[in-house]
Amino acid sequence: MPHRQTPLYQAMFSAVSQTLENMAFVEVTAQPEDTPKNLGATVNWVSMLIHDPFQGEIRLAMSASLLRELTANMFGLETDEVGQSQQQDIIAEILNTLTGLFMTALLPDDQTYQLGLPEHGAGEFPPVDEDSIAWNLEIEGQPLVIIGSGAGLLKAEQV
Repeated sequence: MPHRQTPLYQAMFSAVSQTLENMAFVEVTAQPEDTPKNLGATVNWVSMLIHDPFQGEIRLAMSASLLRELTANMFGLETDEVGQSQQQDIIAEILNTLTGLFMTALLPDDQTYQLGLPEHGAGEFPPVDEDSIAWNLEIEGQPLVIIGSGAGLLKAEQV
């Protein structure tokens, strides 16, 4: 996990907080330890490639129960009324919005960027490796994990 005082960490934390507070009316906090909590047996995750001005990837994962709650908040529904397609739309939109805010915070005002489309993951959430950074966050005690990967992303503070 990057040190919490680095611009890279702060840019992502701010992007996630702003996105989820504005879209789902929830508060995001940093987990007290670097090791993420268990996301549960059913993990929903989505990824998005960064194409320009550097290459990288941002992945977002959360438990099925957290995604259902966020989706219900955003659609103004009860959790038992939330459908699978709504959940897929919401997790993709959350990633799209937070990645845009993250890139805007990292880059100079006149710098453009190009992102890919959100892609839903299947199976186990990819682990953090030497070319990755993890943000271990939580919403009302439920874990939310973001992983940024790629050498370009790790050097993004120098862009």
